[in-house]
Amino acid sequence: MHNILRILFLSFLMMLFACGGEESANLDPQVIRVVDDEFSPKVIRVEPGTTVIWESGGANDHNVIASDGSWQAISSDYFEYGIITKGDQYEHTFNEPGIYDYYCPYHGTNNKGMVGTVIVGDVDYTVEPEKVIVSLSENVLSVGQGEKFIKIQDAVDVAQEGDLILINPGVYNESITVTTSHLTLRGTDRNKVIIDGQFMSENGIQIYETDGVTVENLSVRNFTLNGVYWNTAKGFKGSYLTVYNNGDYGVYAFNSTDGVFDNIYASGHPDSGIYIGQCYPCNSLIYDNVVEGNALGYSGTNAGGHLYLYNNIWRDNMSGIVPNTLDSELNPPGRETTIVGNLVINNNNYEAPTNRFGLVAKGMGIVVPGRVGDIIEKNLVLNHDRYGIVASPMLDANLYFSQHVSVKDNVVLDSGYTDLALAGPWGPGNCFEDNVYQTSTPPLLEQLHNCSSINSSNLIARFPLQGDPSGLMMLAGFFADAQTTELDKNRYKEYPWPKEQEKMQFADINKPSPAINLFYVPDLDSIQVPINLLNEDLENYYNSEKEIIMSGVPISSPTLWQLLFQLYGYLMPFVLYAAWAALAIKDIDSNDRVNGSMKYVWLGVVYLVPFFGVLVYHLVGPSAISRSMKLAAIVGGLFSYIAILVAGALISGLV
Repeated sequence: MHNILRILFLSFLMMLFACGGEESANLDPQVIRVVDDEFSPKVIRVEPGTTVIWESGGANDHNVIASDGSWQAISSDYFEYGIITKGDQYEHTFNEPGIYDYYCPYHGTNNKGMVGTVIVGDVDYTVEPEKVIVSLSENVLSVGQGEKFIKIQDAVDVAQEGDLILINPGVYNESITVTTSHLTLRGTDRNKVIIDGQFMSENGIQIYETDGVTVENLSVRNFTLNGVYWNTAKGFKGSYLTVYNNGDYGVYAFNSTDGVFDNIYASGHPDSGIYIGQCYPCNSLIYDNVVEGNALGYSGTNAGGHLYLYNNIWRDNMSGIVPNTLDSELNPPGRETTIVGNLVINNNNYEAPTNRFGLVAKGMGIVVPGRVGDIIEKNLVLNHDRYGIVASPMLDANLYFSQHVSVKDNVVLDSGYTDLALAGPWGPGNCFEDNVYQTSTPPLLEQLHNCSSINSSNLIARFPLQGDPSGLMMLAGFFADAQTTELDKNRYKEYPWPKEQEKMQFADINKPSPAINLFYVPDLDSIQVPINLLNEDLENYYNSEKEIIMSGVPISSPTLWQLLFQLYGYLMPFVLYAAWAALAIKDIDSNDRVNGSMKYVWLGVVYLVPFFGVLVYHLVGPSAISRSMKLAAIVGGLFSYIAILVAGALISGLV
């Protein structure tokens, strides 16, 4: 009996151990999203034995590398780092307790920027409190031939908060990383102080988790990613910079606030010349810049809130100003960007370097896809092959509609498709008022979506369905075209170099100017439509080729995808309506339950109540058509339309 009890006891212990082992072996994997320039969540705590999966949803290239170099997602035999792209997954199992820091080498260092931490087990983890600055240095560290520092990075490495790095003329073949707050990097000559990556380094000047850094009066070129790049800063300033022929963005502020971009010239970028992303409120100003020869002049994903673009020239890009909403960055939707007093002209440069999003938006002036509460006023928007100003839906992992976008007092002329466009089928609160324009989609856009009446209860202000119902399918057609177009990823390396640009003037070139307390709300009332920025009379700029639009379809030069998606997207609702109406009319004529004058009453309902009248007759009226036929015609038709929309989104690469 004693032996039996002992065997049972040991069996019970073995069962417990087995269960415990099975439990530890089956810990649920934990997912970290790799979005553009950030890991989400940034810090995660797991049990020993847990597998962590990094899932890339960012539009840009990334990698996941341990800060101590002990493991990484992807390695490469040819390049310094490997690459994971959108849709890729990488997993790593953490068996031992500890703190495991990691980073993306393209958007951070091993301790700042795009970094993350996995805490394994019951270990202590504390974040150091933010340092309080009492005073700033005003030392000047000179860089150049014959100076104490030959390389810019050497001066940056020894600089104290508040120092000025004064860079003398020369070509500096280096990438500079800044992690000391409130530095000023200043060239003595904008056109002769050149930081050149030779297409071998990712970022020209990269500033990670560092506040108040100013970069001014110099040129940055030939980097495979970004010219000048701030990641997670309070206070940033890029001024009198010439950035050109870099492989992604010109000047780029991500997750950063309280900044200024002014007097920048940016060209030759396959994304945007100027970019501000993932901030709210951004508390930032973009003014007096000239941006040309890029895929997008300006782009800002999920950014807004006291973000002002004014008095800039956006010309000869593939498209002009494109703030947007995407799931590849955190905190969608993008909202509350103010675009006032800009010259947006001739953004039809199809020879510019580009990515796929640039192809989608080509030939457009100002595009606000999936935005909320943007203000577009007193801009001069001229000569675009497709649209002048368009508010449209944006479909990424989720579908976002533009809402409460205000378009007022702009001059929008000579657009190939239409000057003003509101793409639907839904988007409450968008309004258009007092613009000078020739064409709009849908027709009577200002009359039906006037800013004075858009929030009223007037029924006419709600028609037609908040916008052109074919707009989303037009967007799908553009995406499909972009998906099937071969991109020359090296085109940015060969784009023509710019001429010399205006230099910055200094009262005292040796006085630092850290980016502190820069933000203010500009006087928008004083800004006028910028006719003064034109080199010739306004009439001399009318040279866009007009596209013929019939039933929502471009007729003279549609691509196969545009024609297919537009025919389905625009015409199928009318086909369904016509089929339902034909069934109703036939039934009214032959239905014994509809007698005498009631036949004409129901005909009036079907004819005169748009769309809903025929549904009322079939669903709650005296229709004698069988229930199965109704389901097939109405519900089946709607499901067929939805299926076509979904198929279009999948084929086009929208999702």
